[in-house]
Amino acid sequence: MIPILSIETLRMLPRRMMMEAWRRMNSFSSTDEPWEPLADVFEDSNSFYVYVELPGVKKEDIVITLDKDKLTVKGKKDLKIDEELRKVFIETLYGNFEKEIKFDEEVDVDKVTAELQQGVLKILLPKKSISTVKRVPVTGE
Repeated sequence: MIPILSIETLRMLPRRMMMEAWRRMNSFSSTDEPWEPLADVFEDSNSFYVYVELPGVKKEDIVITLDKDKLTVKGKKDLKIDEELRKVFIETLYGNFEKEIKFDEEVDVDKVTAELQQGVLKILLPKKSISTVKRVPVTGE
């Protein structure tokens, strides 16, 4: 039986394939080029739930902003290694990152929470129509 792919999966597949190609081509590049972390988004009738993979990123290096129906997660992931070491191959991305997620409804920016636990940034965005921008503090490790 051939699995049926959702429209969302088909929409995201080219981007994920390009991201994997970019990772492989730039495994020896500098950390100046921004990258996009992987994320999952879920919703129920009251809220959106966003999970962003950020292993090795400290909470103080993450900036979350909201503007109506758009969430932006920015930050930096550093790699500190001995300068005498020679790179063999690098699969992990380092440097500046940015992830933008748009929702089909506005969220209540005053009730958004974010927590970083074991390398996963969990963001809860209650639904509501409000037209303000707010920076969200990150709690956790």
